[in-house]
Amino acid sequence: MSRLDGFRVRAYARTMLALLLVATCSPAPAGQPHDLGVSNGTTLPVTIAVNGTALRTIQPQTEDTILVKDLPPLPWAVEARTSTGRTLLALSVRAGDVWETTGPDGSHELNGDATRVDLSCGRLDMWSGPPLLGPAPGPGKPGDC
Repeated sequence: MSRLDGFRVRAYARTMLALLLVATCSPAPAGQPHDLGVSNGTTLPVTIAVNGTALRTIQPQTEDTILVKDLPPLPWAVEARTSTGRTLLALSVRAGDVWETTGPDGSHELNGDATRVDLSCGRLDMWSGPPLLGPAPGPGKPGDC
């Protein structure tokens, strides 16, 4: 093997190693829509509407998941509405917003869209992807329910 051939082999090996590292270390957003989660910690029944269409009512002090198969194609304009039609919370979910990936060390990275409101009658959360964590619910404002 000539000196030039050895150089080419090493350069090829370095290039392949770099490509392998980039491919395994970079998040690879799946682009697949995830379910829509709702946690209704309020005293109100809340109707979930997606792209203007009411899908279901979530009863007070309950959680529910709306499966992807029951949702329209992305993007989603999600609203949580009172029985009188007042919007309590709104969430936008676009293609590429929600993804998960596994790193070479087995660690998981998650990304999603979520929103929350603390009302005087309880907390309301909506999410696609990982749910929101803490803090403890706030007091809200009198008359916001």
